[in-house]
Amino acid sequence: MQILLIEDDLLEQARFSQTLALLHFEIIIIHAEDGQEALDILTTAKTLPNLILLDLNMPRLNGIEFLKKIRTMPNLKLIPVVVFSTSTNLSDINSCYELGIASFIQKPFDHKLYKETVKSLINYWSIRTLHTITPK
Repeated sequence: MQILLIEDDLLEQARFSQTLALLHFEIIIIHAEDGQEALDILTTAKTLPNLILLDLNMPRLNGIEFLKKIRTMPNLKLIPVVVFSTSTNLSDINSCYELGIASFIQKPFDHKLYKETVKSLINYWSIRTLHTITPK
């Protein structure tokens, strides 16, 4: 399974990767620090990720603007996107669902709960994304 993690906070990137390692998940993680970098990665990739994990509050191109852009691109709009954010803004959450996200998960601050959340997230999506997405 390959995941594109769009997260501008380097500590959060490391936290996610370390949690995967602690859980013994063998997952390829591609990091992007904002929506624009993620678009650059996606438009040049030979193989697309099975899942996109998206933070909302980022520089250059935020999460909602990123969603608007990929939903207009035929080869990208079918990739499941899970928003993984600290945001609790109801307007943001509603906007994300209107833009077709698969799920909105609030990042827990508690380490044990974070680990359980990541475990559930990966277990769920590893079953549902057994195919490889190839760009057209």
